Amino acid sequence: MTSTFQWTRRDWLRGLAAGMAGATGWARGAETPPGAGTVVVLTSYAEELSVRYQALFERLHPGSRVEILWRQSADALAYLRRSPGEVDVYWAPAPGNFTALAGEGRFAPLQAIRQDGPALAHAVAGQPIDDPQGRYAAFELAGYGIAYHPAAVQRLGRPTPKDWADLTHPAYAGQVQIPIPGRIGFAPVLIEALLQGPGWDAGWALLAALGANADFGAASDASPGPDQVVSGARAARLTIDFFANQAIAGGAPLAFVYPRRTAYNPAQIGVLADAPHPALAQAFAALCLSEPGQTLLLHPDVRRLPVRPGLYAAHPELPARPFAPGNLAYDGTLTRARNGLVAALFELALVQRHDEQAALWAALHRAEQAQPGHAAIREARALLSAPPVADAQQTDPALRQRFAWPERRPGQPEPAPDPARNALLAHWAADRDARLAAARQQLSRLPVAGLA
Repeated sequence: MTSTFQWTRRDWLRGLAAGMAGATGWARGAETPPGAGTVVVLTSYAEELSVRYQALFERLHPGSRVEILWRQSADALAYLRRSPGEVDVYWAPAPGNFTALAGEGRFAPLQAIRQDGPALAHAVAGQPIDDPQGRYAAFELAGYGIAYHPAAVQRLGRPTPKDWADLTHPAYAGQVQIPIPGRIGFAPVLIEALLQGPGWDAGWALLAALGANADFGAASDASPGPDQVVSGARAARLTIDFFANQAIAGGAPLAFVYPRRTAYNPAQIGVLADAPHPALAQAFAALCLSEPGQTLLLHPDVRRLPVRPGLYAAHPELPARPFAPGNLAYDGTLTRARNGLVAALFELALVQRHDEQAALWAALHRAEQAQPGHAAIREARALLSAPPVADAQQTDPALRQRFAWPERRPGQPEPAPDPARNALLAHWAADRDARLAAARQQLSRLPVAGLA
């Protein structure tokens, strides 16, 4: 669904008023009265989100205070491990951290799941988004899709993009910013959405066709300098919804679309087992998952996706439908298991020798337009679309482990180079080069391809 997420402040206030109608009674009805004191919350959320929950909690619990500690995800995990008994609540979009901490026994049972469980979503398309044992819960969802400049798309003579494959049209050559996994933090989930949806072989074929149109030079929403999609110098970017929505809220002439099958990745919240203020911690988590807390996600300055399906029914103007039938059953565990391998393959298959590959794809498109169905054209497309390694090979746990990203610990040196890993990369690069040479040979047989 395409949207500029133009949900007004009046819409939000009306929704919040409905949720807050019983908020005072809800706060008083918590399983354990929290009393007064300070709850320490560790988060990576920016102020436009975190301070709103801080203010709402302090208003509902007079005499209590929320202290926010800000850490990026990798630093947060290290901090929690070296600072037992200092933090009450961990609250962040970092599913891997929650899985790791739960495995170490660091979370207490979350009372809010018992209180509000039926009103919360626990899965997207059958894939869990919280802990089946009730130690932490999904708080919000990030959806992945396409931010685009409508006027730039119109100049290309193309209709509004609705799905990933729309950006593979040759008119988009050099016009699609694609983030590189291993360099951009949110990119692994985005790339996995394109792999897990159609499957490994078809997913790499889609990525190869998209990569032919890619501008890999400035694909981060956090890149310094002018934003080329906002300016219209580039037509589209693959990104997360909240980056696009924040830009739109700031006046950027963009729109955003969720492809039919995309990933929705959870942020989560949990109470530490050694929380120094356990009652306040449980109350803060309960607020975040309550109807007023979830409605706060829809504030025009926040624009996140709640995990209460009832809010989507109450607000049909919301652009995303993460709990609708037919959505992608995005598997975050699979992403974390092979993220290092996929990142290495992405660099090797799409980023390296990119200019040459883009030229070959342009020749292929010319040939397909002039002589559709020619055997040499079919062979060239198969060569350019082939996955960098076979599906059966990438499932090997030992291979995935060899390419796994080392757990980051601040101050530790980079790991030593792995000769076996480098030998595999060299072998795969030779296979890629052979495929490119064979594709060029096939296309060179066709004068309509325009290769010298």
